[in-house]
Order: sequence, then C-alpha cells, then structure tokens
Amino acid sequence: MPDSSEPYDVRVERLTAQYWMDTSSPYGLDHDDLQILLRTVGEMEPIIDAINALNGASIEQRAADIGCDPEDFRTWDDDEIIAGVVEL
Repeated sequence: MPDSSEPYDVRVERLTAQYWMDTSSPYGLDHDDLQILLRTVGEMEPIIDAINALNGASIEQRAADIGCDPEDFRTWDDDEIIAGVVEL
C-alpha cells in the first residue's frame, strides 16, 4: 500500500521502475496502482493478467485476454495454478 503522502509523480516513477525491475510486481498491487501502471507502460501481459486476477476472472478468461493457453497457468508437475493474486 503506497504512502498517502507520496506525490503522484513519485508514485508513477516508483511503480514504473518497480515494474521494469520485476515484471511480476503487478500481482501485488491494488486497483489504483494497476491503473497507473497500465496508463504508464501500456497493456503489458502481466498488468492485464494482474487486473483480471484481482477481479476474480477465471483462468480461461485470463488466458484468453493475454493470448495464451489456460494450461500455461499450471506447473509442469502438479497442475497447481502458478499465477494469481497474493493475499496479504
């Protein structure tokens, strides 16, 4: 959760830098930060998928929205879903 006293431009810069250092970072963000990131870097697959995951979209919908197969969300050895929202 961002510091409410953080200036908007600093927040945008932090989120953008965080994304380019770790493209899985959107999965830990809230709706507001995801929207900032979406406007800043565009419709990148991890951002779109993180929005869908946060909204409770099915694996099938998430796969369709980013152009992959639902099986891409499963590990090789145990069929466990590997992409989703982490509850803090």
